[in-house]
Amino acid sequence: MATDAQATDFPEARQLLKVRNGTTHKKSGRSEDATRHFISSLSLQEAGPERMARSIRWHWSSESAHWQRDACWGEDRCRLRSPNAACALALIRTTLQALVRRVGRRSLPSVFEDVSDHLALGLGWLKQRHFR
Repeated sequence: MATDAQATDFPEARQLLKVRNGTTHKKSGRSEDATRHFISSLSLQEAGPERMARSIRWHWSSESAHWQRDACWGEDRCRLRSPNAACALALIRTTLQALVRRVGRRSLPSVFEDVSDHLALGLGWLKQRHFR
């Protein structure tokens, strides 16, 4: 759907994009369709469909890391009053996520379950040769 960018609240917009995707939830098997809209100040000549698709995928992949920290560790509910402490805790969470990925694990909830059953598991990962 094309819209005149000058008629919107975004006069600097050069592209208005509509992206549709479908998701099937693994546990329930339920399918869900979603439509997202994006606005870009890049012209079609500066960023064609392939470049815009890459940019959108990159954006959502970085959002995924933030979502994972919030969903698994409740980062948005954290009420630290010290900005330095909040930054340090975010850095620790990000480092732990990197550690989990480095040892080949993807699901933080399953890692939490495994580590709660076997506390030395996480320390064992730190001892592995590729962390030295």
